[in-house]
Amino acid sequence: MKNTQFGDDELLIKLRDNDHSALTAIYNKYWKNLYQSSYRILQDHDKCEDAIQEVFVNLWEIRSKLFIKISLKSYLYASVRYEVLRQLRRKTITEDIVNFMDTLSTDSNQELLEYKELDQQIKQIIDALPSRCQEVFKLSRLEHLSHKEIAEKLAISTKTVEYHISNALLFLRSNLGKTLSVELFMVLLLHP
Repeated sequence: MKNTQFGDDELLIKLRDNDHSALTAIYNKYWKNLYQSSYRILQDHDKCEDAIQEVFVNLWEIRSKLFIKISLKSYLYASVRYEVLRQLRRKTITEDIVNFMDTLSTDSNQELLEYKELDQQIKQIIDALPSRCQEVFKLSRLEHLSHKEIAEKLAISTKTVEYHISNALLFLRSNLGKTLSVELFMVLLLHP
């Protein structure tokens, strides 16, 4: 009996039992609609494929502890929306960095020097954070991991992740002062 004849609940049970054909059946059942949903926002074939691939890789990776309280379809659509938002956030940040660096290249050497000093100051402030807070903050802001991904990676709760990020942002803002805009702060923070 092929997995395509099973309902979503049966496929999830098979998936939890490491049945790779269940993942294939779920993919074949939902990929087209998930692609169309993501394409409405991203308007980019490759990025849509990346988003869907990321969702299904994650589904396979968490299969043993996956207990969906809503329908599988709703879970997959929510996962794709989340991944699309992550990609949009990455795109915006990348564009902001490129635009900012373009303005730096046309500005005077004095402004470039000021930028480097500010960049160094931000790195020193981050290095002054407590070690776990620093680690959580870097995973969030530099590696662009979600709160859930950080919690899983560090074996802590998402509430603890939120607590560390909140404390890190408060610490950074208080040490940098109010003269630095949040947008510029994020661009500087994400610049290698």
